[in-house]
Amino acid sequence: MRRKVVKQGESTLMISLPSKWTKKFNLKKGDDVEVEEDEDKIIISKETSSSKKSTKIKLKDSSDSIIRAAVINAYRAGYDLVEIEFDDEKAYKAINQTIQDYVLGFDITKKEKNKVVIENITEPSADQFENLFQKVFYNISNLIDYTEKRLKGEPSLESYEEISYRIYKYENFCRRVMVKRNLFGSSCNLFWSFAHLMTHGQRELYHLNRFLDKNNVKFNNFEIITKLKKLFSLLHEAYQKKDISKIEEVHRIGNNAIYHDLYDSIQKGSKENIILYHLGSSIRNFYLASSSLTGLLLESKSSV
Repeated sequence: MRRKVVKQGESTLMISLPSKWTKKFNLKKGDDVEVEEDEDKIIISKETSSSKKSTKIKLKDSSDSIIRAAVINAYRAGYDLVEIEFDDEKAYKAINQTIQDYVLGFDITKKEKNKVVIENITEPSADQFENLFQKVFYNISNLIDYTEKRLKGEPSLESYEEISYRIYKYENFCRRVMVKRNLFGSSCNLFWSFAHLMTHGQRELYHLNRFLDKNNVKFNNFEIITKLKKLFSLLHEAYQKKDISKIEEVHRIGNNAIYHDLYDSIQKGSKENIILYHLGSSIRNFYLASSSLTGLLLESKSSV
């Protein structure tokens, strides 16, 4: 339907709301509505605190990875209330642990035999999106530094698990907000891919540290870590400053590190190759993330 824009006062432009829609939601003079921008569109919605987006999940498999995927993806998809049924009572422990380690503001509000309800209790404001996504960058940088110190035999004030779980929580919340608020409009898939690859770059460092928990390996190839740090720093700078030129350097460092340095080092053969594998996979994921970021930056420039 079309509406004519009318002027009220010196500079205010207004349109009328469809009466069928206002009656459906019982809107009256003085009520609040949500108004969001999506490129060339304005989205007006009526949100009530009592309405929660809900879903039900029935688990056939009680393995930790399946439960983790179910809970995290329901959270990312924007659900506020999730009812989970399971056959094995051990699943309850995995659900509870996932909530603690991977999401912000959710808790179990109801527990019955073979069923729990998890619900949005108190989570950060959606306005905190940019602040929390910057924390993702900050903590990934900390994890890279931690890994370098560990390989050098230097002490650290916190564990890689603590850093990793903070990254998961912040990144999952940002993806949740992106879906609920439609923050990136038609560029949503680009940001999702960017965040996904960032997380997988971090996961390689997490699994590298798990390997080091059980193996004592002498590592000397710190030039690879220097390139990883530089590449990630440039990726962060490109995102923060919306500067596509920084991605050119990301490509140069990434190509050189993956197809020259790592290839040469891996061919030597030793237990050190496990470390190189994870470092190389981390570099590759951050390198691939630059492709999605390029699309995001081009979209942001075209919309200015």
